[in-house]
Amino acid sequence: MKAARRREKPKKSNSLLKALLVVLLLLILIAGGLYLFIQIKLGAINRLLPSEFVDSSAAGTVEEPEGIEWGDAQVGTHVDGVVNILLVGQDSRTGARERSDSMIIFSVNKNSNQMTMVSLMRDLYVQIPGYGGRKLNAAYQLGGFDLLNQTISENFGVGIDYNVEVDFTGFKDIVDTLGGVDIDLNEAEVNYLNGGGSAYTHDRVYQVHEGVNHVGGQLALDYARARHVEGIADFGRTQRQRKLLKQIYSDLKDASWLKLLEVYDSVADNVTTDMTNNQILSIAFSAYTMGKKDINSYRIPANGMFYGADFGGELNSMLVPNDWDETRQLLQDYLYSDDGGVAAYNAMVEQYGQQSAMDD
Repeated sequence: MKAARRREKPKKSNSLLKALLVVLLLLILIAGGLYLFIQIKLGAINRLLPSEFVDSSAAGTVEEPEGIEWGDAQVGTHVDGVVNILLVGQDSRTGARERSDSMIIFSVNKNSNQMTMVSLMRDLYVQIPGYGGRKLNAAYQLGGFDLLNQTISENFGVGIDYNVEVDFTGFKDIVDTLGGVDIDLNEAEVNYLNGGGSAYTHDRVYQVHEGVNHVGGQLALDYARARHVEGIADFGRTQRQRKLLKQIYSDLKDASWLKLLEVYDSVADNVTTDMTNNQILSIAFSAYTMGKKDINSYRIPANGMFYGADFGGELNSMLVPNDWDETRQLLQDYLYSDDGGVAAYNAMVEQYGQQSAMDD
């Protein structure tokens, strides 16, 4: 008798390998599609063009005041693991480059796992390369981000990595897309929004109360723009802008991916940057991996560390640091220290007294 031939069993390993290859191919296609989708979305953001410097002779001459001690200014260096993004706020995009209305350094410190915002007061008296002593906000008008970055670098010893210009109307769009945000209002802010500041809110009058209010986009925008609430107007305004940004960030952390996409679509047209798409993704990922940490919030110069001066002409209402070395060291501590500047802030308060509520 002939021996019965064995029936060969199907090779399960081959079937499993094929299945894995199919799944892998699908994942690659999905990842590729997602990457392409993100790139297309990020492509909607406006990109900064190279700045054109204004001829210094066309900017007019400014007589240097006497008695200013600039200290040991050094060119700012870039610290590994720390990304400093300069946010410049503008009231409207008119096509003409105007003085920077608001300047905030937003720092992502991967070394300390901290995020920090520091407002630079626009009336701060600085040395603008090629133009001499002027208000800080003049640097942007005279030479765009190139000159503003150079000014910050040479006066503060802090390197700026990237730049973002934001039209303030973007605040309104974000807040409306989120369905409103909660803002804690004090008595002066309530009086302003309920009619006391109607001349500055285009006759818009609200009905808000002291404490936490859930506000829509237009009210949030008027709140962030308000300069005529307290006696020292711009100090309170920069604090309100950081406060609103922190609240928006807090709400975005809890939003769904679909809501985040909706928010992005609402604000992309109001943002201009020199970052590439991949740089934006890298910074966003770093911020996301930091979890639900709060953002540290400060202002330069701090109370007690400057004096007001009026040198005439365009040099009115100047903020002049008492000690430039001390001021630049404080900014560096805010951005680069392991605790996000908390110890430096507390030491400053101990030396100069409790900061007002308008500070941070």
